[in-house]
Amino acid sequence: VSGLPPNSVYLMDSEAADILQGIQDQMVFLSQDPDIKLPVSFDKGLAYAKRCENRVKPQTVRKILEPLKKHGVSDAEICLISNVSPESTDEVFSLIPTLKPNVGKLKGPLKIALDELADLKEGV
Repeated sequence: VSGLPPNSVYLMDSEAADILQGIQDQMVFLSQDPDIKLPVSFDKGLAYAKRCENRVKPQTVRKILEPLKKHGVSDAEICLISNVSPESTDEVFSLIPTLKPNVGKLKGPLKIALDELADLKEGV
């Protein structure tokens, strides 16, 4: 993704929700300090990140999608796949056109990952 600093970290919505929830949980202590004020957008950001929360641990989702990196899928693309929760490989290739040149080597591993995610979400 162009335009972002090279040291940027891409997060899945569920990872962002965990981080923001941790900040909100600490607000009891942080609110005692008059210098610490959260922007109005904080609650909106937390609500957005939690909108599709499916009670699946972000670490589990990351573990399922991480092997796709061996096939050239970037962190940003992994986060996009996680956030959108596509149901098929065709949906992934439509959503992320940069993956199309590697459809031959990606289709199998991608299907495995999507199937594992579907099984995981069914079990929740």
